[in-house]
Amino acid sequence: MMKALSLAKIAARNVLRNQRRTAITLAALVLGVGVMITVRGLLNGLQYSLVDGVVHGQTGAIQVHRKGYLKNVLASPLTLDFEDAPLRAKVAAVAGVKAVAPRILFPGMISLGDETIFLLNQAVDPALEFEVCPNRLTLIVDGGKFASAKGAPAKAQVADAMVVTVELDKALRAKPAAAGPAALLAPDRDGTLSGENVSLVGTMQLNSPGERKIGMVRLDVAQRLLKLEGRVTELVIDVHEIEAIPEVVAAIQAAVGPEFEVHTWEQVAPFVVDIRARQNAVLQIVATVFLLLMLLGVANTMLMSVLDRTREIGTMMAIGVRRRTIVGLFLLEATLIGALGGLLGGAVGAGMTAWLGARGLQIPLPGSSVPTMVRPFIGSGYLVGVVLLATAGALVFALYPAWRASRLRPVQALAGG
Repeated sequence: MMKALSLAKIAARNVLRNQRRTAITLAALVLGVGVMITVRGLLNGLQYSLVDGVVHGQTGAIQVHRKGYLKNVLASPLTLDFEDAPLRAKVAAVAGVKAVAPRILFPGMISLGDETIFLLNQAVDPALEFEVCPNRLTLIVDGGKFASAKGAPAKAQVADAMVVTVELDKALRAKPAAAGPAALLAPDRDGTLSGENVSLVGTMQLNSPGERKIGMVRLDVAQRLLKLEGRVTELVIDVHEIEAIPEVVAAIQAAVGPEFEVHTWEQVAPFVVDIRARQNAVLQIVATVFLLLMLLGVANTMLMSVLDRTREIGTMMAIGVRRRTIVGLFLLEATLIGALGGLLGGAVGAGMTAWLGARGLQIPLPGSSVPTMVRPFIGSGYLVGVVLLATAGALVFALYPAWRASRLRPVQALAGG
């Protein structure tokens, strides 16, 4: 024990002997570790915003459909409808469910003046939809007649109100004569083309990638159009805790029975999972490059130290110091540099991430037409892992210089060779 403590004191003293070299090595470690942590924090914030935008702005946390719906959503979704109220009551009674909203998704056409354009329609109940997906309401421009925020008078809403994406609105109003009421056309459940007059009361922006020609119409209007009074094609669910989604999914599946399928947002929007996987892969490559550069700096520092201290090493061997002790001394020096650089870099990276998180960054997400507030954050596990990795990496990359120091011949070392 005493020998180890003495060796540690000698290692610490040796680290401080060449302050310039040690400072340069530490600076490289601090920069590398700090950048790794800051980039991870930025990516964490970006991915959280992406997921939150999809979950609370598009898909909900969980969706319930008639069995086989997702596989046939482009073919005949209206034939896989179900009665809304009874099933919604069952789902709402499940522990962990925060809110439930009914929807109908259907293709159709919208006609305004001389313009007729195909679009994907989302029929929603404004009183329930924005409890499940509150982010959607913030993306509607001049949409008070479609759905008012809490506290706004309900009389401001229009019974046949509809909002469309900005891109679709521009296409519809491309000609000066395109004004007045619009006609929403779609084949009903039996395949017969039906139509309903709608009032375009506003536009909406999208916060996720995908189709840009989308309309949002009130559920009762769509039910009349499609001959689906009291029936819907999906239930969208929000939960109290995102982490509890697997347990809630199992409970909902038990409540609705085998005739229905319960899907998580990851199954409904797999592109988000793919985006996160690609981002993590790129970060892994960048982190590996930074780590290698940092550790090569440590190896170079230790190798230069061996070359500068050959006579010292020869003296130690001449007085009986064993080769393994010399190896241990140089490894301790590298470990001290790695640990100190990792801790300082971790502090710098965590501090920068916390500052950016408090300040926030406006970053456009992939495929989004609106910037999103991103607040970077870092988990304690990743922070500790990077510090330990820097320390262990410095130890590993010092093995060759330490081994080379222990292989010196005493006579040759004393002669400075």
